[in-house]
Amino acid sequence: MYFLFLSILLNAFISVIFGYFRRYNIDNFQAIVLNYGVCIITGSLVLGEFPVTASVVHQPYFKWSVLMGVLFISVFNLIAYSSQKVGVTITQTANRLSLVIPVALSVFLYGDQVSVLKIAGIVIAILAVILVSSNEKEPGAHKLSILEILLPFILFVSSGIIDSLTKYVQNTYLNSESLSNTYLILGFGIAFILGFSFLLFLLLTGRKKFNVRNVIAGICLGVPNYFSIYFLVKALQSPVMSSSATIPINNIGVLLVVSLFGILVFKEKLSRKNYVGLGLTLLAIFLIYLGDKAA
Repeated sequence: MYFLFLSILLNAFISVIFGYFRRYNIDNFQAIVLNYGVCIITGSLVLGEFPVTASVVHQPYFKWSVLMGVLFISVFNLIAYSSQKVGVTITQTANRLSLVIPVALSVFLYGDQVSVLKIAGIVIAILAVILVSSNEKEPGAHKLSILEILLPFILFVSSGIIDSLTKYVQNTYLNSESLSNTYLILGFGIAFILGFSFLLFLLLTGRKKFNVRNVIAGICLGVPNYFSIYFLVKALQSPVMSSSATIPINNIGVLLVVSLFGILVFKEKLSRKNYVGLGLTLLAIFLIYLGDKAA
């Protein structure tokens, strides 16, 4: 539970950081790309060395690291793009509802036991996500294109794949601390190479301008980003809870903390529906935890 709690706090902190990006006019793409470079440095410091060598291409998890790296850079930017095109509410809902994908796979592929309490908790979690994310004041300013209609679905699937892939690789290949760090650093490295190559092209062609504040933003984002995934992997490795409980609690826990931070720090005004949703997140976490113990 300790690792899961830390992962929730750090994921929530990342969401808060993105909120400050808008306030200080940070270039999301530059900060996201640089954040992956910071993740590589952070992971190497944790491990005490840079673990990626030429021989890593022969490791069985290499192809999954490449896929994870592609998903990292794609989904982070997809979240930013979707928030601008279809709104934060729909984007947030699609991102958090993706919990149903890894939960289903954990049950069918890894034999995670389900109980009535756990099923009830997951159903309530889905309802809580919808209620907390709902915002009746958010306008639909224009008619959405086909691409904009597909964006939430693409985000839903891709976010679910990231969580599912994390569980699969952890369960199949990552049987030591060293391997876990190597896998993560390699995935961040792939994301950085892809993102930096495109960013360099944009800078050289004058389509973007470099600003030191984007470097600072990348550092602020990179350190918690690395540890949020690192602690999630540790939580999935822990025998305390099954992955079909860990992942939904992580998702709705992040939503709860971000919402509370918005109320207390940013003085956001929530509707009665939002508050009901926050109450349901607590109930869902409680039921999923009890259900997992009973399964």
